[in-house]
Amino acid sequence: MSEKEFLYQMRLRIFQEVDKKREKITFLCKKYGVSRSWFYKWKKRRDKEGDEGLRSKIRARPKMPNCVSKEIEEEILKFCFQYPTYGPERIEQELKLRGINCGHTGIYNVLKRTNLNTAQQRLE
Repeated sequence: MSEKEFLYQMRLRIFQEVDKKREKITFLCKKYGVSRSWFYKWKKRRDKEGDEGLRSKIRARPKMPNCVSKEIEEEILKFCFQYPTYGPERIEQELKLRGINCGHTGIYNVLKRTNLNTAQQRLE
């Protein structure tokens, strides 16, 4: 049983006990180690979507507005292989002369993501 399936089954058990009205909600929340505020969020989703609303939601990965585009990233990496001893600030100045606008922090993040953030790593 996966973790998501386990959580779904636990939430379902809580609501099955709530439907039987044997115990108070506060007691059930303590019994299952869940806060009342989470219980009421699940209740709202269950009322709206049925039992499937108790399943964990798949969250979309956020889109970062200041992320370096793939084209600029490729240009940065090409430039780094030509001049491996240049640091992010020098790379920024040289790319500006070529008409590519990207800050030194963005360049450093690209280098770090590709494991090329030190001159020694770029030389190897």
